Amino acid sequence: MAPNAHLVEWQTFQIIKYLFDDDDDNIALRKIDAGLEVDSPPGSEDGHFDPVIIGEKLRSVADSFNDDVRFKAAVKDLKQAAAQEAIEVAFSHGVDAIIQSQVCEKAEVALEVQLIKASVAFGLYVWKSSPELKNKVQSAMNAFLNRRVGPWVTQQGGWDQVSI
Repeated sequence: MAPNAHLVEWQTFQIIKYLFDDDDDNIALRKIDAGLEVDSPPGSEDGHFDPVIIGEKLRSVADSFNDDVRFKAAVKDLKQAAAQEAIEVAFSHGVDAIIQSQVCEKAEVALEVQLIKASVAFGLYVWKSSPELKNKVQSAMNAFLNRRVGPWVTQQGGWDQVSI
């Protein structure tokens, strides 16, 4: 059964929750438990979704963006916007700037995959460089992914079907 928008939103939240977990013991336990059944929302019959596996793939991609000049400029803009409570807009602008950079200019990669990779890289970098923004960045990333790629992820059959 293909996932609906509600299920993809739940999956997105679980992936972001894993990515922003700063408790090393909890991360290690989740990696160990990666083969076990994951709690899913009522009505979900998907036994293949694993936020740990997807999160680890995204985390490795995110690390490759850290030295990009446009990436660092977007982080600076996001920090300023956070002080002004305009973080969701700044997050979206930051990801769009990264997409336009040389790092993401790969025609063979779907725009949605580029958006996913850039948003995760951007969000994790901001969080690591400004831990006080964790909750704001986590919320902005969740909103961004659900708004910009949620329908596409649903069409693909859910996060576990997206090739990262």
